[in-house]
Amino acid sequence: MATLISPSISPGFGVRASRSSPVIIATDGRLQSDSALVLGRLLAESSDALRLVTVLKTMPIIPEAALPVTAEIESGRREATRLATIEQMTRTWGEGQQFEIRNGDPAAEVSRLAHEVGATMIVCGLGRHRVTDRVFADETALRFMRLADVPVLAVANGMHHAPRRVVVAVDFSETSLRAARLALEVASSNATIYLAHVAPRDSALSDWDGWGKSYKRDAGDALQKVREQLRVPRDVVVQKVQLQGDPATELLAFATSVNADLIATGSHGHGFVARMLIGSTTTRIVRCSTCSVLTVPHAAAMTRVRTTVEPPVVTALPHADWATELDAFTRRNIGRRGTLEVDDPEIGAQAQEFDYPLLGAAFDVHDQRVEMMFGEPGATNRPLTRGISGVTSIDVLSDEQGRDLAIRIAHGTGQTLLTFAT
Repeated sequence: MATLISPSISPGFGVRASRSSPVIIATDGRLQSDSALVLGRLLAESSDALRLVTVLKTMPIIPEAALPVTAEIESGRREATRLATIEQMTRTWGEGQQFEIRNGDPAAEVSRLAHEVGATMIVCGLGRHRVTDRVFADETALRFMRLADVPVLAVANGMHHAPRRVVVAVDFSETSLRAARLALEVASSNATIYLAHVAPRDSALSDWDGWGKSYKRDAGDALQKVREQLRVPRDVVVQKVQLQGDPATELLAFATSVNADLIATGSHGHGFVARMLIGSTTTRIVRCSTCSVLTVPHAAAMTRVRTTVEPPVVTALPHADWATELDAFTRRNIGRRGTLEVDDPEIGAQAQEFDYPLLGAAFDVHDQRVEMMFGEPGATNRPLTRGISGVTSIDVLSDEQGRDLAIRIAHGTGQTLLTFAT
């Protein structure tokens, strides 16, 4: 059977998956997850950067049941799952590859695996989201989005190509910005990206030509700033869209009007309860969308260092040499653009600076602080400065050629990470 993948419909940018940061495809072997296998392989680009996982659900124990769940029954269920997955690979890829069968709750098991291996993303089928599915807890895609700390792409049935028209829900949070960036990575060449912001239907904003004019202007400026923080390929079109009303309703309607292949959104959540809710807007989009849905959880706003080096070289800087080592780090990397992010258990992952050139990094021996400065070399305006106190360790990540990829500064119970764009 011929494969469904065509080079002309592959992502234009790519998610830079690798063996150490794979794309995980979660499948149940059924037709509703066929498209997840097709698109997941397109995104991974190679079998080495792909892990196919199916989970055998634990059968409920019913004390009143006449027949116990025996080892023979479990073995039969496992064999049926194995054969269904092999058949699915044959009809979607035209070939098979290694895959793993786990036991337990599918969303919990795959999310745990994604966290353990530092996955780039989880790809699954969008599935059905009827009322009966909610009653019987079969909203697996939605549960992935609630439990996972990596991006989740729920692929609509019948989607066999990288997205050509993408609607990004923009609320100006770091997760929606990350969603926009990831949308560019998964989109095809010549794609159209719609940055869509939905204004509330407030009485003060009901008249776009009256009181709402100021909000509309400010939101338009903010959308432009988001656009400027994206690295947009020359063949990709980005359009800014302003809507008004209920966010989920307006986004779904707009996606339908432009025949979108994908809706991308960030989900907010710092604690367990917030993650389980993931926001009514995201939940309604997943339940009602007829196109694929990409969600970026709050924890995934922290940029991970992606490299084909396996493993990358991590150098722990001796405390006594922090001053001289940071001076050397500055000389090697001055002018390089990067993203500065803070990962703190109390506030979550937050991006501080995007695409700013590094001016310098230094250690103040007297105050025991690391100072990092960003700005255009030679600019007259004041550089952006971040001071980091309570530093416990400093690590530099580099590739096999010795080129710095990132610097990690641990402080208290958190860390600050500077990741270079190139």
